[in-house]
Parts: sequence; C-alpha cells; structure tokens
Amino acid sequence: MELHLVPDTNLFFEFRTLEQLPWEELGFDPIVLLLTKPVLDEIDKHKKGSGRTRDRALDIFGRFRSMLTQGVQDASIRTSGPHVVLRRMTSVLPDPAYKDHLDYAKADERLIGIVSELNKEASGYEVKLFTDDGGPAGMALDLGIPFLMIDQSWRRPPAETTEAKQIRELKKDLEAYRDLEPKIAIRCETADANRFVKVIGKVAKPLKEEEVAQLIELLLLKHPIRTDFTPPPSVTTVGIRETKTVEYSAPTEEEIATYRDVRYPEWIKSCREILTNFHFGRDEDAPPAVLQWTMSNEGSRPASRVRVEFATSGPLALMRGGKNDDVEDEDKGSTVRSSPSPVTRLPSPPQPPAFRETVTCEPLPASNLEIVGRVPLSSLRGVDIPKQYQHALDAAKRLATSGAVDVGALKRFQDSMLGITAADAAMRASLANIVAPTITPISQFSLPPYLRREPHNPEEFYYSSWPKSELVRSGAQTCDLWRHQTSDHFIEFEVLFEGHGDVRGVVECSVHAENLTTPQQLKVVVERNTVFIEVFDLAMAMIECGN
Repeated sequence: MELHLVPDTNLFFEFRTLEQLPWEELGFDPIVLLLTKPVLDEIDKHKKGSGRTRDRALDIFGRFRSMLTQGVQDASIRTSGPHVVLRRMTSVLPDPAYKDHLDYAKADERLIGIVSELNKEASGYEVKLFTDDGGPAGMALDLGIPFLMIDQSWRRPPAETTEAKQIRELKKDLEAYRDLEPKIAIRCETADANRFVKVIGKVAKPLKEEEVAQLIELLLLKHPIRTDFTPPPSVTTVGIRETKTVEYSAPTEEEIATYRDVRYPEWIKSCREILTNFHFGRDEDAPPAVLQWTMSNEGSRPASRVRVEFATSGPLALMRGGKNDDVEDEDKGSTVRSSPSPVTRLPSPPQPPAFRETVTCEPLPASNLEIVGRVPLSSLRGVDIPKQYQHALDAAKRLATSGAVDVGALKRFQDSMLGITAADAAMRASLANIVAPTITPISQFSLPPYLRREPHNPEEFYYSSWPKSELVRSGAQTCDLWRHQTSDHFIEFEVLFEGHGDVRGVVECSVHAENLTTPQQLKVVVERNTVFIEVFDLAMAMIECGN
C-alpha cells in the first residue's frame, strides 16, 4: 500500500540520512516524502549556519535544486524494499477549514493544515504528518488529522563533543607514534584456537571387593588345594649296571596339616592383598606440557634492549630446554613422581608335601655290562693369562719410557689390556700405575669446543635468570638488538604440574623493549586432566595366562 508522508524539519537534521533509514519498518511500499514550502524555508535558514546542521541543509537544498534544474518532481531515495522517493510539493496551501484552529504563521501548524488539505484529494493512499515533535503530533490528534511519529532509533549519533574530538586526535597521534615502534607478534604454536594446552593423565581404579572375590575364586579353581595323598604305585627301572626300584609312602600328618592349614591359606591371603593393591604402579602420569613460542618483529624499526619474560600463575613450574640445553634423565628425576612397580605375577601356589621314597638297587650280572665311551677333553680351552699380561706389561713399559703421549704405544697398551679380564683386577691396576705418570695433565690440553666461551652477539637471544634443568616460576631471555623483518625467534620449554589430579594454571609471555611503549603480551591456559582406567580385565588375564 502507498503512503505519503509530510515530514517536518527534524527528519532532515536530527536523524540519519534518508538513504540510511530503515523504511521497511513502516510496512508500506512505496513511500513518498513530500517536500513542502514550510520545510524548505526552514532548511534555507540553516544553510548559513555551521556544523553538521549546515551540511544537512546544503545536502537537502542541493537535492531540491537538482530536481528544479532537471525539471523533475521526484528524486529516488531507494529503488526497492520499499521504493522511497522525495517529491516536490511546494505549491500546496494549508486547509482553510482549520484557519481558526491553527496558527498558519507557524511552520509546524502550517504542516498540519497541508496534511489536511492533501487528504481531501487522496485516493488509494493515505497522507500523514511525519514528525518527532510532540506538540504538532498532539494538535493533529486533537483535530483528527493522521500523523506518524518518527522512531527514536532512527536518530543519528549525537554530535562529537570538544573533548571527544581531542581524544580522537590524540589517539590518531598515538597511532602515528606507534607506527614508528617495533611491532611484536607472539604466537604459541602448541596452543589451540582458544589458547589452551591440555595433557591427560590416567589413574588406575582399585579393584572392588566383589571383583577381588571373583578373581580369588578363579585362582582357587585353577590351583585347588590338594586333599588326596594316596601314594602312587612303586616304579622299577633297569639301568646299565643295576635295577632300581622306588617305593612311595604318604607324607606325615604334620606335613599335610602344615600345607592345608598354614601354607595354602597364607598364599590365598597374600594373593588377596596383592589384588587389593593391584592398581598401584599402573597410573600413567600426564606428560609435561611442551610450549613452543614463535615471536617476530614485523614493524619497520628494530627493537632495542629486548627482554622476553615468561611467568606462571597457579600450580605450574617451568623447565627450559631446547638446543644445547639437553637435560639428562638423572637431572629430571626429582620432577617425576616415583611409584611402585606394577605387579605382573602372583606368587606361585605352595607345593603339597612330597611323597616319601624308598629306593632299592640290585646289580646286574657282569655279562650285561657294556663299555661306555668317554667324553674327550681336547675341546676345552683355557686362557693364557701370564702370556697376555706379558704383552700388556711390554706395551706399558714402552709407553712409560716414551717421555710423551705416544698415540701408537697407547693404542697397543689399550688393546693388550682388553685381553685381561675384569677378574684380574690386580694385574690391571699394576699396569695402570706404570702408565699413569706419563699422561699429560688435562690443563695442558686446549679446551674442547663445548667448554669455550663464544663472544657476545648483540643480535642473539640469551637466557637471563633462568637456570638450566631447574624448576622455576619465571624465566627470561634478553637481546640487545632485535632487527625487524628478520627470521622468527623460537623458544621451547616444558610446563610441569604440582600436586595430583586436575590442575590448571596460566603461562604469560610478555615482550619488553626500550623503544616499545606498551609490552606485547599473550596468555596461555595450561591444564592437566585425569581419567580413570579399569584394571579388572588386566588382573583376569594375569591369572589366566601367568598363574
């Protein structure tokens, strides 16, 4: 349905531009904005003003002037959704029927009269006063003239204050100043999109009482207690020189009672205790969280006197590593929670008391004997220790009389020493004493490469207050000059957790520089979660396969 609106001056000055207004909210299509003479007169007055009101006045008057120049009545505001046009309507006079009720010397009341006059000729559409002013709207309501209030959400933002303008200019100056600073970018390569690093630890759950009882039942079925001690029949064997007969008799009542009432119950009790503690040593500790950081100076200036700091908050500790900072397992031993070794076998069941044996031997006649071959001893070999010792002694003497470290003689001596087994400690010690005085003290040799101090490189990063192989709460690296647009700086270290169970903390990286106004920072959340694992199937398999 078509709608004609007669707007007052506020629509053009206090609200967003005509193109930006949400006309679809009115629910009409098309919409015609009627530009009347009272409004044009008000706009013309503001052309000589200042500020954004003057800019709006010049814009609307420019539209009206263009319509006059082109000889058209309408100017398009929006082509669709809905279609909105601005139409010249300067020749319409107020409705004379309301001259006694309205003061046509006032622009707002003249607009009310114009709306009334236009409605007289309206056919298939409606004409409404479009205003934000409560005074004209109230008068139109009293006179029964249609009107529509402009939605307050259509207003444009308030004019910028002097203070706001100063702040905007200062921000602009600050941005220009920061463009001259290094631009540091920090990334944690091992963190996810939400800046989380997570590791998982596994905790073995103890077996329930009913599970232990079920396993003990399985053990009893597999290794039942022996109750029948009836002796087996005698056994006779014929050998080379004699015939041997073995007769069996039952164990004593005391031996049977000890097996039945002491050893077997104690074995069951021991197995029960082991199964009750079967989960010990089966926890899988979460690995240390490895944080890999990449930093770059992407600006147009190098950073001077740089300090990269890492600090933890929460139950976390840092241990640095990486190139040339390898940590031996022995050094890390204090950080690993010791735990007992897991049980892989239950104790063997007690053997029932053995049957008593009575052996009778009878020699065979001489004609039945056969000659038995001997085992030759020529294959047995011994080690000629005195001969090897003599070779080593000769090499040691030549090495001792050479006056310096003779590499060839030393090699022959070492080869000779290999021929003397570790059991001949006295021989090895005596030979070593002969050679020891000839070895040049280590102080006379040049230091190996890994002990030499390299000259300080101002463009390299060095650790500062961050000892190797030690747990720390914070650590840092420093660099005298970090050039811009160079390769990324990379650093890696481990984060270890305190206590047991679920743990969460934060590791913060901050980069400071002498010519950097605000440090660049990045925080990463590091957490350890624990999950429980069942051990019943493992205990069942141990009994079925191993015991």
